[in-house]
Amino acid sequence: MEENYLISLIVLAFCYGLVFFKKETRISLEPETKKYSLDKKVSGLTGVDKYLQDKFPQIEDTGVAKYLASKEQGSPVSGVSKYLAQQAAETKQSVKENASGVEKYLNNRG
Repeated sequence: MEENYLISLIVLAFCYGLVFFKKETRISLEPETKKYSLDKKVSGLTGVDKYLQDKFPQIEDTGVAKYLASKEQGSPVSGVSKYLAQQAAETKQSVKENASGVEKYLNNRG
């Protein structure tokens, strides 16, 4: 009889634990959205950039930054591009000079 009492006490404690210590899982139909706080001013700099600016404020542009700045300004016209522009202009001029009467009429017609 005492064994039955002990087993029923264990079963009762187990049921009590299931009821009161059960984790509730709630299923929502709406997808979870993460909420980010935008209270701080966003500077676009990473933590490493900020650290380096604080630690070494006298550092100027790197070689890569100088190279990219020079590319943004535009490159000078090369000799090849000058030659190609000159050839295109000469070709247009020679076509106009060697045009037949019909071609001149069609070009001037508008």
